[in-house]
Amino acid sequence: MKKILKIALFLLVAAGIFAGVAKAEPFSDFKTYAAEAYLKPFAEDLGGLIGGADFNSGRALGFPGFDAGVAATVQLKPNSKNLILKNADVKAFGLPLVQVSAGLPVVGADITLRGITVSGLSIIGGGVRKSVIKSGALTKFIPDVSISAFYDVIKYDYFKGSHMSVNAAASFDIPIIKPFIGIGLDRTSLEIKGVSTLLNGVDASISKPRYTLGVKFSPIPLLYVYGAYSSLHGQGGYQAGFGARF
Repeated sequence: MKKILKIALFLLVAAGIFAGVAKAEPFSDFKTYAAEAYLKPFAEDLGGLIGGADFNSGRALGFPGFDAGVAATVQLKPNSKNLILKNADVKAFGLPLVQVSAGLPVVGADITLRGITVSGLSIIGGGVRKSVIKSGALTKFIPDVSISAFYDVIKYDYFKGSHMSVNAAASFDIPIIKPFIGIGLDRTSLEIKGVSTLLNGVDASISKPRYTLGVKFSPIPLLYVYGAYSSLHGQGGYQAGFGARF
């Protein structure tokens, strides 16, 4: 019970810190600059932010493992065709997600629930992670490899949609410093709503790959922090997060 209370307090503090990223409201001018031709590149950038939270390790939890934390992804600038954000003079923009994962018995997979609701934007979703290769006490030199898949529902004042992703990640489970690398494929679909009679109902979908290289630190038992650099559908970006894992 004490562990659960500590994790709950940890998540409340973490959510307060990372909510500042979302409160910048990079999407607040969507209604002003929305156009059918701009929706697909906008969806491309949004999907990269969500998919950036998909992994921070190649090691699956396994039963009865548990992980709770906050992940934030920041893209350094909109892609060149995303004129909704470029015309709104948005530079770097980001998104935090609160995540809770647990190892499932028998099937040997982890299940994750995640989401954020702030400033009119709601993202709620989850996914499954499965270990492909797992190192052991005598085989630390072998990388941990896992695959995962996620689905998220997106709701905002002026658009709605979904995000789906599949990923493969690898890491080394060495003391304190744990490097990881991964690749993901995001498919994001959006539909305009609440903008105008001409644009309401216009939709677009796009699929793009994402590449990540990062390092995870465990300076204190059970707690971790991590940072990573990513190519988010061809745009530079960063991920950071922290949590409790046991």
